[in-house]
Amino acid sequence: MASKPASDTLTQPQLSLVSKLLPLWIILSMAAGLLIGKFMPAVGKALEPGIPLGLFVMIFPAMTKLELGEIKNALRDWKSAAIVIFFNYAINPFLLYFIGSIFLSDHPELRTGLVLLGVAPCIAMVLVWTDLAKGNGPLGIVLMAWNSLIQIVTTPFFIWLILGAHVSIDIRLVAQSVFLYLGLPLLTGFFVRRWALKKKGVEWFEKNAVPVLDDVQLMALMLTLIVMFALKGDVILQNPELIWLMAVPLTLFFFLLFFGVLMVSRRIGFCYADAATTSFHCTGRNFELAIAIALTAFASQPMIAVSTVIGPLIEVPLMLTIVYLAKKCEWKLFGTNTAGAYSQQARTARDI
Repeated sequence: MASKPASDTLTQPQLSLVSKLLPLWIILSMAAGLLIGKFMPAVGKALEPGIPLGLFVMIFPAMTKLELGEIKNALRDWKSAAIVIFFNYAINPFLLYFIGSIFLSDHPELRTGLVLLGVAPCIAMVLVWTDLAKGNGPLGIVLMAWNSLIQIVTTPFFIWLILGAHVSIDIRLVAQSVFLYLGLPLLTGFFVRRWALKKKGVEWFEKNAVPVLDDVQLMALMLTLIVMFALKGDVILQNPELIWLMAVPLTLFFFLLFFGVLMVSRRIGFCYADAATTSFHCTGRNFELAIAIALTAFASQPMIAVSTVIGPLIEVPLMLTIVYLAKKCEWKLFGTNTAGAYSQQARTARDI
C-alpha cells in the first residue's frame, strides 16, 4: 500500500545541476578552508566578521520556499508529519546525547557540540538529499515547514534541558542565536515570498527568483564553510583524532535513525518516495544553526565550535552514502524501482 503525496497543490521541485552537485561544492569548500587555515590563517581572521551574515544568507533562501499555508495539507496525510515531529523532538536530541555519553565521555566539549548538532533538524540541504534519492519533493517542502517552525521554540528548550546541568549556559544568548539565524530568516523569507508572489506571480517566482536564491545560498554556504574551516582548520589538522571521535557517534546516529525511520514508514504503508523523504527529514541535522549557537552562546569554549564545524565534514559523505543505500534498498523493501537503482536486467532475472 502506497501513501499519497502530502500535497496536491505543490509541484515537484527541480534542482539545477549546480544544486545537485552541492555535496561536491561543500567538500571543496571545506578543503579550501583547511588549506587557507594552514597556509594563510590571516585570511580567515580577516573574514571572520562576515560569518553572521553568511549564516543568515545560508538559511534565508530555504525560507522563501515555504508556503506556511501548505502546512494544512499535511493534515490530510498526517502520518509523515507525525513521524518527523516524534523522532525530531522526542527521540533525536536524547539519542545523540546518549550516544555521545558513551563515546565522548572523556571529551565534554565535543559531547556538547554533538548535542548542538542533535537538537535541530536540517531545513535546507535535506531537500538536496531527498531529490538525489528520488523522494517526494512536495512532501519535503511541507515537512521542512513543520521543522522550521517547531525548532524555533524547541531548540533553546532542549539545549537548556540536556546541557543545563553539565555546562554553563546563557539561555538568552541561545534564544537570541535561534532568533537571529532561524526566526529572522523565516520572517524575512515569508515577507519576501509574499511580496514577490503579489508583484510577479508564482510562475515568475519559481522560474526566476528561486534559482537565483539557490545560487546565493550555495555561495553563502561555500564562503561561510571556507571561513569556518580557515579559522578552526588548524586545530583539526593538528588534532585529526577529533574527526574520528566525532565520526563514530554521528555515523551510528545517522544510520540507526535513517533506516529505523525507513522501516517504520514501510511498516505503516508508505511508498518508497514518501518513506525516504520522511527518513531524510528525521536524519539531517541543522549544522548551520549548531555552528551559530556554538560561536555565540559558547564562545568561551572554542572546542565546541570546532566540533560543530566537523559536523558537515562527516555528515556530507554519510548522507551521500545513505542516499546510495536507500536507492539500492528500494526494490528489496518496497518492490518498486522509482529511484532507478534496480536494473531491468536484474528484474528480468529475478522474475525468471
